[in-house]
Amino acid sequence: MAANRLITSATDQARKPVPVLIPDWARRPAVILAICCAAVLAVGGAFAAGRSEGNALDRRIDPWLIQHLQSHMNGLNQIADLGNPTALVVLTIIVVLSCLAVRRVNGSILAALSVPIASSLTEFVFKPIVHETIGHSTTLSYPSGHSTNVCTLAVIVAVLMINPPHRPHPVVRLVVAVLALAVAVVVMMSLVAIQFHYFTDTVGGACVATSTVLSVALLLDAPAARGRMARWSFRSGA
Repeated sequence: MAANRLITSATDQARKPVPVLIPDWARRPAVILAICCAAVLAVGGAFAAGRSEGNALDRRIDPWLIQHLQSHMNGLNQIADLGNPTALVVLTIIVVLSCLAVRRVNGSILAALSVPIASSLTEFVFKPIVHETIGHSTTLSYPSGHSTNVCTLAVIVAVLMINPPHRPHPVVRLVVAVLALAVAVVVMMSLVAIQFHYFTDTVGGACVATSTVLSVALLLDAPAARGRMARWSFRSGA
């Protein structure tokens, strides 16, 4: 009888879906935010299409950031490097392994899928379609790839803090999410200050990142996906 109870318990554990990334109370806001970001991305792309200089909004914001931050140029370049592919790969691996360490399979999959999807959409879909250039006729700038990269990781961290395992204190979760998003904002400002991107390029990158991460998270929260991840987690001993 004891053996039967153990088998039944193990089977129930294997069938129990993994906890959702985005709980019910946050699902509707997440959908609305993803749609709004997609709309902003489209509008920004329409204004940037075929241009070789910033729009009216860029001409107001970019000079202000350049003027106030130009004395920190060396530091700004190093901060902007956080959006480089090498840093992106390293940070993504850290997030994936951290999620696996706490047996959060859907979190690791969220990072492993969202990062390449967002980056590919920016570099191979949106940039060629919009074809805005900066500095050189072949340098496509909208949306910003660096901003997409760093914002994707920041939004992933924010999503992971919504419904984490072991329930750390809400203040701790909020601080972690805010810090991740703050780093992304600093990188975006640095990219504008070093004149690597226009302000609206960075906003476009943030929109790609946000829409992609939230969309992937919502798909992973589907019952079928959660059930499959639970079976994989059980078999792997996670």
